[in-house]
Amino acid sequence: MKRKLTLFLSAVMAASSLPMTAYAANFKDINDVPWAVSVINSVADKGLLSGYEDGTFRGANNVTYCEAMQMVYNVLTKTGATEGIDAVDAYSYMSVLNTYKIPSWCQMAVAYGLHNGVIDMQMVASKFAGGAKVATREDVAYIFGNALGKFYDKDREAKAVSEFRDYWSITADTAVQIDLLKRLGVVNGDDYNRFNPKNNINRAEMAVMLNKTNDILTEGVSQSGEITELNVNEKKYYYIKVTLDDGGWEGFNATLGDFPVYVGNTSEQISLSKLNKGDKVVLIRSGNTIVGLRQMDGVTDQEKYDITGYVNSFKDNTLSIDNENTGETDKYKLASDTDIYVDGDEVSRSELEDIMKENYNKFAYAGLMVEVEREKVDGKYEYVTEVVEVYITFSDQYTANGKVDEFSEKRVRFKPTGSSNTKEIFFADNCKFYLDGAKREVEDLVDAADRSTTYVKLTTNTDDKATEVWMSEDAFEESTTDAMEDRVLKLEDLSDKKIEVSVGGNDYTYNFGSKNPVENIRFYLWDSEDEDGDWDDVDDDKAIDEVDDWLADDKKVYCQLDFNSGGKISSIEISRTKKAWSADDDQNERKGTIESLKDGVLKFSGSNTEYTMLSKYNGKIGDHDDDDVITGPNPNDIGDVKNPLSILSAVTSSLKVFERMANDDDLELYAEIIADSDNKVQAVEARLIKAEGKLVDFNPSDKYIKIETGDGEYKLNCQKSPTLTDEEEDEFELEDLEGENSRYAGEKIELEFNSNGVVDTITVEGGSKSTNASVKVEGIATAANDGLKVKGDSKTYKWLSRTSDITVKNYSSPSESLSVVKKMIEDDSLEVYVEARLDDKDRVESISVYVREAEGELTSCDNDYVRIKTEAGNSYSFYLPRELDKCDVNKLTQEQLEDGKADDKGYDVELTFEDTGNVSEIVEK
Repeated sequence: MKRKLTLFLSAVMAASSLPMTAYAANFKDINDVPWAVSVINSVADKGLLSGYEDGTFRGANNVTYCEAMQMVYNVLTKTGATEGIDAVDAYSYMSVLNTYKIPSWCQMAVAYGLHNGVIDMQMVASKFAGGAKVATREDVAYIFGNALGKFYDKDREAKAVSEFRDYWSITADTAVQIDLLKRLGVVNGDDYNRFNPKNNINRAEMAVMLNKTNDILTEGVSQSGEITELNVNEKKYYYIKVTLDDGGWEGFNATLGDFPVYVGNTSEQISLSKLNKGDKVVLIRSGNTIVGLRQMDGVTDQEKYDITGYVNSFKDNTLSIDNENTGETDKYKLASDTDIYVDGDEVSRSELEDIMKENYNKFAYAGLMVEVEREKVDGKYEYVTEVVEVYITFSDQYTANGKVDEFSEKRVRFKPTGSSNTKEIFFADNCKFYLDGAKREVEDLVDAADRSTTYVKLTTNTDDKATEVWMSEDAFEESTTDAMEDRVLKLEDLSDKKIEVSVGGNDYTYNFGSKNPVENIRFYLWDSEDEDGDWDDVDDDKAIDEVDDWLADDKKVYCQLDFNSGGKISSIEISRTKKAWSADDDQNERKGTIESLKDGVLKFSGSNTEYTMLSKYNGKIGDHDDDDVITGPNPNDIGDVKNPLSILSAVTSSLKVFERMANDDDLELYAEIIADSDNKVQAVEARLIKAEGKLVDFNPSDKYIKIETGDGEYKLNCQKSPTLTDEEEDEFELEDLEGENSRYAGEKIELEFNSNGVVDTITVEGGSKSTNASVKVEGIATAANDGLKVKGDSKTYKWLSRTSDITVKNYSSPSESLSVVKKMIEDDSLEVYVEARLDDKDRVESISVYVREAEGELTSCDNDYVRIKTEAGNSYSFYLPRELDKCDVNKLTQEQLEDGKADDKGYDVELTFEDTGNVSEIVEK
């Protein structure tokens, strides 16, 4: 035994003295990964990751499992977080490590991992054995997470992981570890906020993880806490006190305009005046000095005040405000003893009037505390609202958000949240654009708006132009929706003007308005006298009267609120007992990635629980069905069905398609199910996360794409204009994919899906276009009759002999006849931009047309088209947008133009078009 131990100690010493080469910036190939240069130099200087003997770093090389464990062991021991494994303890693992042929240079690290629960024996046997298997991002994160889990708490709910766009594909067993790394800042998503768990990890990426882990172990993590004190003096100096989550507190001063406050982990900034007592924040330090904050979970102004919005005017003791709660402009009268504060200073009414005048060129944001009393007015009882407290802050900019109606490179038209009116904002010259939290070009936002329903959040300056634009497929909520949704709340008061509730020690008020009147809200009262309990649908008067009686008798009242897509209350359930919301406890929900569905047994990845499928779904609801049968919308037709099964990604939903998708190795299927107490699946909603296969057909007009995998064909729902990518980064367009005989038919493609299961990204694998790809010609067209010519190109491109084979898309005019397009190009009164695709003989096989300028006599104008007759005698119709940038024809407005006030009056006009082909200006010559 002593002899073996001596030999083992010699091996340990040999492993610990492996050559460590090229520390500091001496790597020959450092510029191969320019984004990681500083990090690679940093970890090399710290001795955490070495280069190769030839002086290279090879940042793109994949990392093996053994290398990953050795790197983790290096950072733990070199930072002093652990003293390493004792030789005697390590010896107990040697027999197993030799059996699995773990290289001697990493045996100490692997032994440490086994001894401390960082890895397990199954992982060693399946992934470490032989020492050459390449590691995945998910497994490396698992190792790092378990290592750091010795020093930081894990969150079993793993909420942070769900922020990744592809979190569905993260194995349940690794979610907790990845969640910890995300919260610590060790890992982040790519440009599309994807974690890419199944991808291999390379040395450059490992350098980043090692560097961040080293900083955490040596300097600690960013401290988080809650603002418990917030004061501002007459010089606008803020004093902020943060009670830290890990004990103690920090007090510091901050100056308005010089102290950055970020929204979460983004680069979006808000003013100090937007901070509130109770906000959850993270301190940003430079050494021992606090230089900024991140507002992680803010108490919004709409939660803090009864009413919020931007002030239009203050006169006659009345504030006119654009109400954020209702989306309308409302007036509020001040009470006789109203307290008024401006930027933290208490002022009088006359002082407020003067301050408003002095700051006429700034935005005044107000938070109001109001009292609603029932008073007799003109012989009738009415609810009268009076303002008892006013808090106003001034800013050079304001924020607005809503649903996108139209988005171009110059402006956005949107419906503000809670309003039915449309607002138009133009972009400032230096406007910054963000898509799903990442900085992008304006063209990316235009494409996103064209593909699907999107929402924007704008920061606007005093010129009423946007300086920052944030876009997302999800609504930007600035209400109490998140705090209230799907929670049982204590109901404090209810009237036809507002509802007051409390939960978790916080009070919330939701004011009803004309855009969300109480009579449009559905009310349900729990009938506890019914043997099994049931919800009664009642009108608003009945609900208000019952609540008044219950509260008058000092009885506790509970409620649950449901919100519509605009963040407005759609229904309210009210009960005197919380048990009303636990009636369906015999049913349970389960969601995740499907591992298999065989012989009627469904299993989720990372779970051993088995769920039994019914023999039939989407059945017809009969007169004698049991009351507790689950019903839902028919995914293939109109009307409800029992035991609904829908596949959001598939054009046709059925149990047969679901089974095939669940077992297809080329598909990754996510599902949410409802099962009864016997684990029998009562309802299914599924969607694809990822798919690979051969392209069969793509029809953007009908919004579907058809692919073929090893298990058959699938017809899938697809956005009209999905994002297109190519592994070789060659350019191609939608028309290259269209139809069963497209140039890419039969080629392998990869599909990605949005949160609704619809295809939003198509990736074509490299190598297919080198022989088939057509050539693209674009520019201002100068001739067309004898072939297409464009400015700056002397060559003439012949048309295909059969004009019916030429695809024509006209983005300016409803006519897609090739003869009309030729006439447009040859007409001197028009300037036409074209994009043409050529076949292998340089013949035009498709052409897209965008008119840039046109002039002629205005013959007519209506809601859809403007029509002109050119000097050559040609007549054209052009698409008319909802609103022109400029209209100057005999001083007529666009509406008057559309009403025919200028039809056939002999007006000569000039038309200017946007790059998209739409008319933007009509002016008289």
